[in-house]
Amino acid sequence: MNGPRFYLYWQCSPALDAAEQATIPSRRLLRAALAVVLAEYPSVDGSLEISLQFLSSSEMAAVNGEFRGRPQPTNCLSFPAPVQAWPGRRRPLGDILLCPPQIQAEAEAQGKALRDHYRHLLIHSALHLLGHDHQEEGEALIMEALETRLLAQLGVADPYRTQSDE
Repeated sequence: MNGPRFYLYWQCSPALDAAEQATIPSRRLLRAALAVVLAEYPSVDGSLEISLQFLSSSEMAAVNGEFRGRPQPTNCLSFPAPVQAWPGRRRPLGDILLCPPQIQAEAEAQGKALRDHYRHLLIHSALHLLGHDHQEEGEALIMEALETRLLAQLGVADPYRTQSDE
């Protein structure tokens, strides 16, 4: 799997307790999910940096309220960096905010493996950093199909397939 080189910044909020921090997968798993996305975009030149921030439910609710007008926790938020030249430096791709308590609750409620749910959310978020969106139905279908294909490369089942589809 070849793609752009990238540096992964990682920050875990002190507001997360030890049990919540323990649900966060390894850096290796997180990097692999991001790498499978970046391998699809050979036109993304040079070395990139991606920031991952793990927030508590209350912190995520505050950010979600400020930027989306929805003051409740959500699983993830993505903030693309402005596209500009960074001579001699890594190019920031953007920030991905993840909420471990929310992610764990969703995985349990949906009967998904926690690590697979993280992979899905990272792929979803990285696609947002690369300009994908799902506000319109056509965009959503394209993005979901891309997510499903990339997850399959990691051995993860289609997250959009329901038991009624089987």
